[in-house]
Amino acid sequence: MTIPTKVTAAKKDQNLPKIEVPKLPSVTDVKNAIPEHCFEKNALTSIRYLIQDYLILAGLYLALPTIEAHLGLLGLIAWYWAMGIVGSALFVVGHDAGHGSFSDHEWLNDLCGHLAHAPILAPFWPWQKSHRQHHQYTSHLTKDKGHPWVTEDDFNNRTVVEKYFSMIPLSGWLRWNPIYTVVGLPDGSHFWPWSKLFETTEDRVKCVVSGLACAFCAYVAFVISGYSVWNWVKYYYVPLLFQGLILVIITYLQHQNEEIEVYEQDEWNFVRGQTQTIDRKWGFGLDTIMHNITDGHVAHHFFFTRIPHYHLLEATPAIKKALEPLKGTQYRYKNETNYDWFFKYLNYNLKLDYLTHKAKGVLQYRVGVEANKSK
Repeated sequence: MTIPTKVTAAKKDQNLPKIEVPKLPSVTDVKNAIPEHCFEKNALTSIRYLIQDYLILAGLYLALPTIEAHLGLLGLIAWYWAMGIVGSALFVVGHDAGHGSFSDHEWLNDLCGHLAHAPILAPFWPWQKSHRQHHQYTSHLTKDKGHPWVTEDDFNNRTVVEKYFSMIPLSGWLRWNPIYTVVGLPDGSHFWPWSKLFETTEDRVKCVVSGLACAFCAYVAFVISGYSVWNWVKYYYVPLLFQGLILVIITYLQHQNEEIEVYEQDEWNFVRGQTQTIDRKWGFGLDTIMHNITDGHVAHHFFFTRIPHYHLLEATPAIKKALEPLKGTQYRYKNETNYDWFFKYLNYNLKLDYLTHKAKGVLQYRVGVEANKSK
């Protein structure tokens, strides 16, 4: 899940102290703590969730005329939010397919990944390529493209709009589609085969195929809309903007708070990076609807290719136990309950303005560094 994050890193200071890192568990240590059945993929179960999400979306469309007739604009806005949440659930099913945790069959993963992602205008193969790097290099200063951390020099050289765009609440509706997938900030357009995201002919062909799948779905929606651009935007594209907003919020909150650390090359390693992931419970049944990608995100990050979404909650207590010796440190298991998730997201976009060095090769948000200094 990938969005621009406005941060900055101070220039290197060779006199900065080096943080002593406690002994971290290896990936094998964490894996051995998890019940073996959590790594089992069941294609029929995964397909069942795909069908389930399609049926819920169909139900929302069937209910729309009644909602609009009796509740008017307020009902339509509530419907948009519901569509965004269920659309994000569908994205999570395709997300499993992209990671290979949908089934043991690559052809089935690719097929169902396109079935889940194309209707919500997410080009499956290009997204699979870009998203994998986020998992491989979580919290790496330059390689984590899911959160493109920006240096202080870059931040200071940006225009006012570039610096503060994400602080505008409405920006959240645009940061997935079109800014990330179409325009291609930061790692290249997911629809244009010659963008910087693609290096091989195979990648470019896959981009075209996934893009055409999205175009086909958009056209089918246009036909169903009675060839009306207004209806297409109102009943298809705007719900997708809400889905993009929910996806942006999920991704942002899973990797942002005042304490998270970001690492330069010499200080980064896989486990250290994953410990900066945060589980957040949204409540009101939303975590279940969205297949626990919110409150099972730490488990997902440690074993993104191995654990399907329907086993994330079972694996979480074991991971928490494996990280128990790190309690009281920056590398502990992190979780929060955020019934105010939307306002939390808005607040963080205002509060978490940029990163600065807290130690050699280790960066933290300015507000976190300043809070530590004042203690």
